[in-house]
Amino acid sequence: GEISSFPDMKSTRSLVAKHVTKEKWDKYHEHKTATCGFTLEKAIACAVQFDNQHVGLYAGDWDCYKDFAEVFDPIIQEYHGIKADAKHTSDMDFSKITGNVNPKAPIHSTRIRV
Repeated sequence: GEISSFPDMKSTRSLVAKHVTKEKWDKYHEHKTATCGFTLEKAIACAVQFDNQHVGLYAGDWDCYKDFAEVFDPIIQEYHGIKADAKHTSDMDFSKITGNVNPKAPIHSTRIRV
């Protein structure tokens, strides 16, 4: 169920514990995103429930990044070591990827974040 009081975070050294203040919690804890009704409580659930989170924040949909920007932005900036005015660029041109992967090496899976 939903909690209205400021949560007790088990991951006390997480970025969520550092940046989700009582003031931010009070401001956003009742808000639900338009896309799927995601809440700040859901976004920080891992930092609240587990004691081993470094970050402890997950976006349930795109709206989280704008609706909870006061929480997400400083965490993203600290984690990636970027300034508030940094701009992300994506270049999806695979022809620019170079490397020395051994064609005989068995690659079972890979993950690329964009």
